Amino acid sequence: MNKLIKAWKVATHSDNTIFIPISCMKEFFLTDGVNMMIRFGTKEKIVTVRESTTNEWKLSEDIIKQLLLPSTGPLSVHLSQQTLAIGPHIGIYTAGFTNSLLRPVGERSFLFAKYMNAAKKLGISTFLFGAPHIHWDEGLVEGYFFDEKGWSKIKTPLPDVVYDRIPNRKTESHPGYSNVRDRLQTEYQIPWFNPGFFDKWLIHQSLVETNVQHYLPKSTLSPDMQTILDYLKEHKQVYVKPAKGSLGIGIHQLIYVPEEDMFYCRFRDREKNRLRRYSSLKRLVKKQFPSGLDQMVVQQGIALLSYQNKPIDFRVHTNKDNNGEWQVSAFAAKIAGIGSVTTHVKSGGQIKSLSELKNELTLSEKLFIQLKKAALEISETIDQKLSGYIGEIGFDFGIDDKHRIWMFEANSKPGRSIFTHPRLKKEDYLTRQLPFAYGQYLFQQSLKRNVMVLSR
Repeated sequence: MNKLIKAWKVATHSDNTIFIPISCMKEFFLTDGVNMMIRFGTKEKIVTVRESTTNEWKLSEDIIKQLLLPSTGPLSVHLSQQTLAIGPHIGIYTAGFTNSLLRPVGERSFLFAKYMNAAKKLGISTFLFGAPHIHWDEGLVEGYFFDEKGWSKIKTPLPDVVYDRIPNRKTESHPGYSNVRDRLQTEYQIPWFNPGFFDKWLIHQSLVETNVQHYLPKSTLSPDMQTILDYLKEHKQVYVKPAKGSLGIGIHQLIYVPEEDMFYCRFRDREKNRLRRYSSLKRLVKKQFPSGLDQMVVQQGIALLSYQNKPIDFRVHTNKDNNGEWQVSAFAAKIAGIGSVTTHVKSGGQIKSLSELKNELTLSEKLFIQLKKAALEISETIDQKLSGYIGEIGFDFGIDDKHRIWMFEANSKPGRSIFTHPRLKKEDYLTRQLPFAYGQYLFQQSLKRNVMVLSR
């Protein structure tokens, strides 16, 4: 049972008391004068419940101070097993903090501010934090909060839920990251969702021999020369990519032209799209992959649908909602730039919205429904196969000339370049709000399990 309170009032003439409108007292089956637990994050306190004569939700000032409430609303309240829980209080875990309170995480500050505004409308308290900001001895964290006045740094209780937004794999590999994640999960039993980045090969392995394996292109980890040659003979073109890569970095397209008996390699180097020709695969591999092919994945090339003779693929975002159910939250096409190995915007790619797809690309409603179905099926399968809480995935799909659907990549921290398109504003907002709706779901599940809170 929960309720969104747009603004909590401060009761200045009472101590240790929460005032609740009579209608809500009846709805929550509460009686005047009863004592009960109130909690915010990992802070909790026994308070007295009183009927509000002004029909407003009020907290005495000492409760606000002791719970370290950063604001008085909007904040939701949840009743579970004789505990009133305010929030949830969700921490967004990231790295790359600056010394500037104007932009605490540099250029990403604006994006996180938009995330936090979306969460606020759900009555959810959110803050940014990193490993150095936790005071383990106090059970508190110095979090970065955002409101209409800008950013502020406030000591606050440890969160109910953590949304993992680490910026890169380098941060993920630092011991400090896993230490914080493991300690908050084990000592404080705090749900931590979207942990780390997906390993491309691990995702591939988790999906083979499942009912979604027909979406997967043929792939091999750490291929030798003969394997790549066999792939090229069978498929004419292949992609070679780092198993732990992201943002299209390090992807090479290899093409064999039998009429010329030559090998071509398309890749991106120093902000430029490159195409090189080689007389042998051995020379190509030696030049393009000087560190070898260990932890690289070779993937069969697909003859994709095209737009104005440029290949297109499809970015589909899926998120879990406030019921813990997967839904498709965004859909767009990405058209490759001239000479680009990928469809990334930074490589000259172009974004098309769903309405444009249907008008200009003759994407039938049937294919659109099949892509959505594929995204949901694969989301559920990944969720079942991998450990931890997964709340969002960004997929890159392709459709070949026979209208068969292929899944090229699944990203646990999908980029947001498609949302620069003016017709994707609604999807932009939805993909910023749903992670917190899922955080709210995890919080409510914790309340049902009556997870112990460590109060200081």
